[in-house]
This record gives sequence, structure tokens and C-alpha cells, in this order.
Amino acid sequence: MNFEKRWFDVAILVFVIVLLKSCTPAQSKDSRPLKKSNLSPSEQALIDEYKSVIEEQFQLKNAPTGMAVAIVKDGKILMQEGFGLKIASGKDSIDEHTVFRIASLSKGFASVLAAQIVAEKKLKWNSKVKDFIPNFRLFEDSATQILNLKHVLSHSTGLPRHTYGNLIEAGQSLKQMIPRLAEVPLIAAPGRVMAYQNLTYSLVQPMLERSTKMTYDSLIKQYIYEPLKMNDASIDFESLMNEENIALPHSSRNSVPMEQQDDYFAVLPAAGVNASISDMAIWVNALLGHHPEVISKESLKPIFKQNNRLPKNNPWARNWDGVNSVGYAMGWRTIDYKSQKLIYHGGYLNGYRTEMAFCLEEDIGIVILSNSFSRFLMQSVPSFFDIYNQQKIELDSTQTSLLEK
Repeated sequence: MNFEKRWFDVAILVFVIVLLKSCTPAQSKDSRPLKKSNLSPSEQALIDEYKSVIEEQFQLKNAPTGMAVAIVKDGKILMQEGFGLKIASGKDSIDEHTVFRIASLSKGFASVLAAQIVAEKKLKWNSKVKDFIPNFRLFEDSATQILNLKHVLSHSTGLPRHTYGNLIEAGQSLKQMIPRLAEVPLIAAPGRVMAYQNLTYSLVQPMLERSTKMTYDSLIKQYIYEPLKMNDASIDFESLMNEENIALPHSSRNSVPMEQQDDYFAVLPAAGVNASISDMAIWVNALLGHHPEVISKESLKPIFKQNNRLPKNNPWARNWDGVNSVGYAMGWRTIDYKSQKLIYHGGYLNGYRTEMAFCLEEDIGIVILSNSFSRFLMQSVPSFFDIYNQQKIELDSTQTSLLEK
């Protein structure tokens, strides 16, 4: 009898537990816990002030259509947020997973990928281009013999600026364009002069593919996207067109939607990456050394080292008031801005405009992606660092006053 009673009590207990669970609302698979703010007062002040600057831009007559911004500091993502619309006169707002073409910010991915393959000793920085591309030739044989990976990634091939940009825009393939480099007279010996390129920068692709026996698409996924969990990123036109959450490009003059074009996908290392701002927040933290399991700080050092010093009035730096020096490393520009050493790059392509900069010494970075052009974008990076540096001055002043008391 006692056994039967205990069995009955257990059965009642199980029934009550099941009943209580059935009364609890089911949690959706897509539901995510709310993010609790863990910003310090100074970090929150920095984000608030920069957001107010951005929001002001959307009140102007020539407002941007949309943009997304990420800010990181000390390995922490302080901000990753969308502003404006995916398409003018539409209703869909840009969010942290909205995909943009990032244009020439793609070059930084190529140089990091090269650094990873160099670390594996499958390539060297002085590996010759001719050893990886059959029948490769430049206009001068002496240049053909010495052109190497470092020359390619530092835009110091000796070819004129933007060589065969017209062929890229005409839709020719990399395989079609490379042989025509032999027809172009050089402006200098390799390594001597920096002249910005898209076609010759992409010579890194066949070098990487032949040294690893993998496609460029597979390499960037295996070495960067997948280990960093950059889940929205891709590197081909088909993936971009299949993306539902996409910021569409707009004319720089009047924010009229533009047709999505595929021409620069022929030069993947130069301009082929598509990504969201959540991807780019992860990416800048990796560049700052916070993902050593993917790419070490030691491997990153060579690609951030300046190879060619440039005039201070270089066109891309004209909107930066207070530049002491500028140069180019490998896939990245170097800039001494008001005595603060920054690694920087921008991009512009078929209605998309992008900006990115970070400071290794202070472990801080910013990325801006936009699907239209506005004057603010040219000043977005220096404006951010001006706000950041002014807050540092004010904080130092407050701390000094407290110590004196």
C-alpha cells in the first residue's frame, strides 16, 4: 500500500510540472536577449555625440540615403547601428545586418589574406609575380623580373594610376586584362612610386590561388569570414543579388536609386567584398589584434608598415585638417593626423561610399558604410577622431584638477 501511495504522489508531481511548463509562454527561436549597455560614461558620451552629428546629416537638404556605423574600443563594440533607408522613398530601415558593397575596403582583406599565407610559408613578400602567372609580362623586361607581392599590395608596380580601369568597367575578366599590362609604358621601376590601382592590385589573386591551390572565394571564406563569424559577408555578385537585406546604391548627386552593377567583381581583391556593419565591427577588432586565433598581431605588422610616403595634399586627405604626413602600406593608407597615427582606407563604387580608420596604439576604430554620397562622408572619420580626442583632453583636465585638490 505504501508503494502504491508513493507511486501516486510521484505521478501527481510529474503532472503538475508538465502543467506549469505548458502554461509558460514558448520562446521563439528568433528571440534574442536584450543587450544590456555596458558602456562607461565616457564611452556613452562619445557615442551620443557622434550619433548626434550623424543624425544632423539626415536633416540637411542633401541628406544621405542611408548609412551604417560601427565603433570599437579596447576589443568592445561600442556601436553598430543603421541610419536611414535601404532605398530612397522606401520604408525599410538599414540595420546592423544590412549588406553593402564595401568597395576599396576590400583591399584590406586581400592584404590580410596574403599575410596569413605568408605566415604559412606558402608565399613570401618578395615572391615574384612571374612565378605564379604563366607568361606574365610588363612593358619592360627588367620590371617583369623583379615585380613582387609587396609591390602589388603597395601600389608600387610602376604602372600609371588606375591602369585599365576602363577595361574593368567594360566588364572584362582578370584573365583577359592581365596580358594587356605588357602594352603599358611604365612611369617608374617597381617599388619607386605609389600609383593607385585596381587591376594590378588584383594580381594578388592568382598568386594566392596558385600557392594554395584554392580559389580566392574559398580562401577568404576559410581564412577570414568563417573563423571570424562574419555571417553576412560574401565576395560575388550572385550572393549580393540573392541578399534580401541589402542597401541599394544611389546616385551621388540626387539620391536616385541606381542599377546594381557587377563590373568590379572581376577584381575581387580590389573591390569584391560585400558585408554588413556587424561584419565590419568584427573585422576592425580583428585588425586591432583581438582575434589572434585568426590573424596574429605579428602577421599584421608588415601590412601596416608604410612603404611609400605621399604628399600631404593628396586628394583623399584634403578634408582632413591637421595632417602631418600620409603614405601607403599594403592595402592600407597611413596617416599622421594631429600626431595620432591612423591606419585608414576609403572606398567609392557605383553609388556606395565607405570609410574606415583605426589607431593601433589607442585600440580604437570606426567603420562607415553608405549607399549614397554626402559631403559628411568625406569628413566622417576625422570628425570622429576630433570628438574622441577632445573628450580625452577634457577627461585628462578633470583628472588633473581632482589630483590638484
